[in-house]
Amino acid sequence: MSSRPRYEARLEDDVLHVEHDDGWLKIAPIDDIVELIGGETYTLEYGDRAAAVSWLDTDEHDAISFDVRETVLEFAYSAAFVENLKNCPVDESGESGYPKRAELFADLVTTIWDAKGNLDA
Repeated sequence: MSSRPRYEARLEDDVLHVEHDDGWLKIAPIDDIVELIGGETYTLEYGDRAAAVSWLDTDEHDAISFDVRETVLEFAYSAAFVENLKNCPVDESGESGYPKRAELFADLVTTIWDAKGNLDA
């Protein structure tokens, strides 16, 4: 069991917030997050060997799809993840036209998902 703090997320008036030590950090409207991530569902593809493990319930294409909105709210965020967000401006637009903090959130989350939770790999 890890003793490192994990932080939750919540929606407030359809805006995603992530908990931090001083309260709640505004990220962006959830619709913006969904758009930046690429849509309502996200799919992870596994190789034959990984898909064969008994606890991994992949489909016929060795993939798992999940609801983006639901997952970003259920995910537990690390202190380093939250600190990165906290240090990123929420009121400046990035290359996509969305706030930089929203872009960073989407990039970090998809990096974690694509690494299937193993960022050391």
